[in-house]
Amino acid sequence: MKTAGRLLAILLAALMIAATFGCSLMPTNSGGGGGNSTKAPATAATTAVRTEAAQEDDLIEVRTLYRDLFDSLTKSETSVVYDDPSVGTKLRASSTLTKDGETLTYQAKVDRLNPADAERFVTEETLDPVVGTVDEIRENYAGLFVWDRVATGLILATPEVAQGYVASPVIASDAEGKILTASVPDDRLEDFFGIELPGVTGMTIAVAYTASAIRSLSLAYTQNAASVTVTVTYTY
Repeated sequence: MKTAGRLLAILLAALMIAATFGCSLMPTNSGGGGGNSTKAPATAATTAVRTEAAQEDDLIEVRTLYRDLFDSLTKSETSVVYDDPSVGTKLRASSTLTKDGETLTYQAKVDRLNPADAERFVTEETLDPVVGTVDEIRENYAGLFVWDRVATGLILATPEVAQGYVASPVIASDAEGKILTASVPDDRLEDFFGIELPGVTGMTIAVAYTASAIRSLSLAYTQNAASVTVTVTYTY
C-alpha cells in the first residue's frame, strides 16, 4: 500500500508539471509580443495635416476671399492681448463688428490702467459704438483708442496677400480647410494692410479659410516694447 501511495503521488506531480508547461506554451490573447499572439497591436487615430510652400494661386485665393469679405459678412469678433513689460500686467481688448445691410457697427471693450492709488490696477471700459462705413469707423475710433489703436486698424484692414508682400508663406491643409501662415516684412506693413502702423515690427499672420470664406485671422507682432496678439473670427 505504501508503494502504491508513492506511485500515485509521483503520478499526480508529473501531471501538474505537464499541465503547467502546457499552459505556458499555449497561444494567448495578451499583447506580450510573442510570435503566437493573436491580438493585433492598437493604432492611434490621427488627422493628417499636409504642409507645403504656398504658391501664387494660394495667395490669389486668400486675397480674393478678403476682397469679398464684406459681401456676406454678418459679424466679426476680435480679441487683443497687449503685453508691455513696463506695465506689469497684460492688457486685453475685445470687439464686435456687426454688419446690417451696408451699415457697420463697431463696439469694443478695453482694459484701462487706473491711477496708482486706485483699488484696482485695471478697469474694463466699454466704449460707445461707432456706426458707419469702414472709413468712417476708422476716422471716429482714432480719438477713442490708445494702445489698441493699431490692433483696431488691423481688424478693419483688408490685407493685400500677394508675392512680395509676405515672406515664407506656407499652406497647411486638414479636414476643416486650409491655413496660410507667413511673415510680413517691416518695410511692407503699410502696403500689406493699407494703413500706417507706427512702431510695429516682426509681424506674423495665420489665415484660416475654406474655398468660400475666411474663417479666422491671427496676428502676432511687437509694438514698440510690447508683444501683441490679435485673433479675429468671422461669421457669415
